[in-house]
Amino acid sequence: MQQFEFPMNEKFRKYLKVEYLFKQYDFFIKQKHNQNVANIIFQLIFKLDSFAGRADIKVELINDLQRISSKHKKFTEEAIKYKKMLEKINSFASNDSIHNKMIQELKVRSQSPALINDIDFANYKIWSALQTTRSKNQFFSQLMGDKHTIKESIYFVLNVLRKDLLKNNLISKNMRSQIKLNPNLKTDLIIISLRDSLPFEINISANKYTVNINFMDIIDPKKIKKTFTFSASTHHI
Repeated sequence: MQQFEFPMNEKFRKYLKVEYLFKQYDFFIKQKHNQNVANIIFQLIFKLDSFAGRADIKVELINDLQRISSKHKKFTEEAIKYKKMLEKINSFASNDSIHNKMIQELKVRSQSPALINDIDFANYKIWSALQTTRSKNQFFSQLMGDKHTIKESIYFVLNVLRKDLLKNNLISKNMRSQIKLNPNLKTDLIIISLRDSLPFEINISANKYTVNINFMDIIDPKKIKKTFTFSASTHHI
């Protein structure tokens, strides 16, 4: 089963991008920290500073958590908990990143074409040599600071969104299909599921009433498979 997620507005596109960065961070933080892994983790933290540390994400999450607490009784307690945690945070920047000269230099280097490395950077090379995986993890956790709260809140909101769905079993004719939408519900996410590992590129366009789904064979764009079945679910908070 192949699944493809399509955010229907800029807010949830942003949430999915931040979720992706956090999942990368979660993966690499569990690895043994050789120099390359440490470089990647710093790079991810700086990206998260840019995306997850923005004030607008905090405000949007608080609004969505309030909406969930009002609409979904079984998620009310968790939603209120994350909402209160976010409301207590004034800034997502850690003191270590503000006052640590090595971190400031790493940030500058992370924006260069060569990205982060220890060439001509003695302080970083010495720091890396003296640290264990455990001490590096502690340092990375301090740098992440309250962004862990953003992570938990986004994971929670997207989990609720993915569970709240209307499923459609569809047939594609000549590589095209369509979903009728309820105009009274604002669709935030569409998930398309293909039963087989089909080499298809999927493009969607939508308005308030319909979602148009177009498939294209990646290997042979001119090839048209007459009919095949798939499912698509629409999600909203």
